[in-house]
Amino acid sequence: MSVPLEVARDIMLKAVSVAAAEEVALADCWRRVLAEEIVAAADFPPFDRSPLDGYALVAAEVTGAAPQRPVTLEVVDDIPAGSVPRADVRPGTAAKIMTGAPVPAGATGVVRREDTREADGRVAIFAGAGAAANICRRGEEIAAGEKVVAAGTVVNVGAMGLLALLGKARPRVYKRPRVALLATGSEVADVDAPLPPGAIRNSNSYMLTAQVLDAGAEPVLLGVARDEVPVIIGRLATAGDCDMIVTTGGVSAGDYDLLTDVYREMGIEVLFDRVGIKPGMPVLAGFRDGKPYVGLSGNPAAASVAFEQIVRPALLKMGGRRDIWRPRTEALLIAPFVKTSGAVRFVWARCQPVNGSLTVEPLPLQGNGMLKSAVAANAMIVIPAGSPPLAAGSMVEVCLLADL
Repeated sequence: MSVPLEVARDIMLKAVSVAAAEEVALADCWRRVLAEEIVAAADFPPFDRSPLDGYALVAAEVTGAAPQRPVTLEVVDDIPAGSVPRADVRPGTAAKIMTGAPVPAGATGVVRREDTREADGRVAIFAGAGAAANICRRGEEIAAGEKVVAAGTVVNVGAMGLLALLGKARPRVYKRPRVALLATGSEVADVDAPLPPGAIRNSNSYMLTAQVLDAGAEPVLLGVARDEVPVIIGRLATAGDCDMIVTTGGVSAGDYDLLTDVYREMGIEVLFDRVGIKPGMPVLAGFRDGKPYVGLSGNPAAASVAFEQIVRPALLKMGGRRDIWRPRTEALLIAPFVKTSGAVRFVWARCQPVNGSLTVEPLPLQGNGMLKSAVAANAMIVIPAGSPPLAAGSMVEVCLLADL
């Protein structure tokens, strides 16, 4: 049964569940989704510390220091990072201090080394007006008991560093969904196999591998199955504990489009078999034993677009993501798009900022079986169903696939 895109997405999202959580070594947490709230067990910084190399001292004593009127102090300590002070700072004294070292008792400021000169156990201060601001106070960034990182956060660069800072060597994150990828078609040869007459390479599985990884999931390649129902069923049986099974090919109305027969024999409940989008209309979605099965077109562009619009959001939900949608915006169309369509159409495009506004250009070679335009695409133009040809200068909706 054919369904609108919004309905297909809703069916898929309702058919999948968020994965279980697991503890993972911090080094393996990049782009994973936190399944726990991170609460600080201690203050950070854990002590008052120096943000620079210089001298810890009583700030009020050096506020008027200048090159013509230096203030000279006795040096009573040398504090490298990782050590503890051995002497307190009193009026008339200073402690040499390195970046990150604890500020000694009695010190109320730090003067940077470039504004000093040390000789014979004494240091001359040539500028000290900002000394009081040069102390990182205990707990000024993070207080003990503070909720620092929320559950559902995607672990990015900052989160990786912060988790390490807080000693979270094995955070709890959601498991990455495992996605079985099978290409069907007697004409399909794998990437490293000889290419006989009439055959084509299996580009779909490798294209979808990238899309699966980009959705935070783990691809499992099942290879290629020729157009025979028992062969396809046998290959699908090797998916094991995969959480989703995605196939390409065999979903149209030809004599060798066998996925409907495969679903019937395997007892897979069909959820829908066509979606109102171009490219990518043939999508056979089903459900069995708690797992979604998705059959995509054998045409690369159609398979890629349908995966992006229907499968990706479901995978993001399974991996624990809260925000599962690509950002959308409006942009100025700088070249015409002459096709009409009875369904929502997605057009690979190049979007870029120009003079404070966004422009977008449809890329050439947009056929169902063509991939070349996808290489340069950083966006998709979203053309509503029933739209007439679009003239240059039109404002269009754009789905962003990458940062601009």
